[in-house]
Amino acid sequence: MTKEPASRYLLVGPSLLAFFLFLWPVGHSDLSKREAREGIPVVHMDRGASLWVPRINDERVRTKPPLFYWAGLVASKVLGGVNEISLRLPSVFAGTATVFLTTLLGFSLFSPVVGCMSGLILATSWRYAYLASHARIDMLFVFFITLAFVGFWKMIKAEDGDTKKRAGICVAVALGLAILTKGPLGIIFPLLAWFVFTWRVGQKAIPWLRLIVIPLGIVGVWLALAWTVGGEEFQSMIYQETVGRVAGSESIQIHHKPFYYYVPQMFLGMAPWSLFLPVVLWSGFKKHRKDIQWLYLAIAWVALFIFLSFFSGKRGDYLLPLYPMAALMIGYFFSESLSDSSSRFSVGQSFPVWMLAGLIGVIALILIVPVLINIEPDIHLAFLNSRDRYTINLLLLHDLPSRRILAMGAVIMVFFAVGLILALRERSILKVWVLTSGWTIFVLLLAHGPVAKVINGYSSLKPFAEQVKKAAPSGLAHFGEPREDLLYYLNRPVQEAHEAKDIESIINNAETLLLVKGSQSGPLLEKYSGLRVVLETKDMFRQYQLLGPVSVSAKH
Repeated sequence: MTKEPASRYLLVGPSLLAFFLFLWPVGHSDLSKREAREGIPVVHMDRGASLWVPRINDERVRTKPPLFYWAGLVASKVLGGVNEISLRLPSVFAGTATVFLTTLLGFSLFSPVVGCMSGLILATSWRYAYLASHARIDMLFVFFITLAFVGFWKMIKAEDGDTKKRAGICVAVALGLAILTKGPLGIIFPLLAWFVFTWRVGQKAIPWLRLIVIPLGIVGVWLALAWTVGGEEFQSMIYQETVGRVAGSESIQIHHKPFYYYVPQMFLGMAPWSLFLPVVLWSGFKKHRKDIQWLYLAIAWVALFIFLSFFSGKRGDYLLPLYPMAALMIGYFFSESLSDSSSRFSVGQSFPVWMLAGLIGVIALILIVPVLINIEPDIHLAFLNSRDRYTINLLLLHDLPSRRILAMGAVIMVFFAVGLILALRERSILKVWVLTSGWTIFVLLLAHGPVAKVINGYSSLKPFAEQVKKAAPSGLAHFGEPREDLLYYLNRPVQEAHEAKDIESIINNAETLLLVKGSQSGPLLEKYSGLRVVLETKDMFRQYQLLGPVSVSAKH
């Protein structure tokens, strides 16, 4: 690797940009439902609960290993308490570190330019940037997976035994920590990719036993301790998260998706760079099928994509470990095109750019419509689900600050769309790269800054939780399983009421009030005349009611 100053800038530049992009949104919004799911175990650990078995609401074992929660706990101790920022910092640092590792791997596989481009592509991929700025397990998981891939490449290319051994141990430890973050996929993912790769290129002398035994030994220590603390409840959770997730047991059927589910998810999650991925894969397999560096990335990406597609339970976030590999392939594609003497896109390669320019134009139109036309927000969009309807209704709100932001955004969008069209006329790869990167950074700053603040004002359950704490100074129950964001901001134990006897007990106990989602409150009030509304919120995205015995006076 070259040590020239310019190369050093190319190595650290993407990471510095990534850190800014990921840190920018952390204080702009309250915790979402899924973020709170990861935050509640940290709260329990901070209060002295077991470090080995993460829990939610003192009753349920969290279905994930503890490493992310330990990281959140450390951040909370450093910052003086558990809050939105301390819970999100592990993702910020893990996301930034993964960008650095991706850049470093690009340096090692190809060149400094490829590394820099790949790091920037990863940092500005939509879903990656979102997860890197929110309290989610996925980012820490992808960091350890990427670290293992960097270490494995170093191991197979090492020329002396000591370097190979040290790299192998580093890989094994990374795999163990990946399992401690998100479960068995932490070892299955990389080993599957490496088995296919070594079989294809004929690599020998791979210390497979070490790569399996050391990670399992690390995880075994935690399992033994957690088993002792968690008992049968913990055993049941482990079974569902392993055997059940593959077989598609009833407890996780909410994640059941068709085989092709990941095709659109890959395009949406890694947008806008994913538009180039089909061209990248097609041209890569045509031109580089004997190139070991290219095959290291391509085989891993294809093998893992197919492997995940066979799983019964699917989520778009499960694709995240594939993002660094895809970023490296796309970065190599751009770099290769730039190194060409013509430095121009072919007609086929131009198609993704036309698609991107069209997409930017559509987004600009969506942003400018509510500024120019006064549309009633509730008379359209009945065909959309509640989240989509809510989001578009926000765009149609006509408070002046929001309108100015939307107008500015639309103008800038038009600038980038026109710029891409002009770059296509010139067939300038460099201009396409600069404009795509610039537009993506602008969108991330807009969406994760001003827009996030507006959305938070309408979606956060924190204000309602504060009202509930004042209205219910004693006991609280929730009809069914409570939303994790509400549970987090209530910051107190909440019973779960599932049966008629639970409701009747609340009616006969003036010290306990019942939280009910808006859609469920009507049938309960009709069935139980002894209940009445104590407190409610009717916002589109956070409909909730607090019910209590008729003896409790209503509050408006």
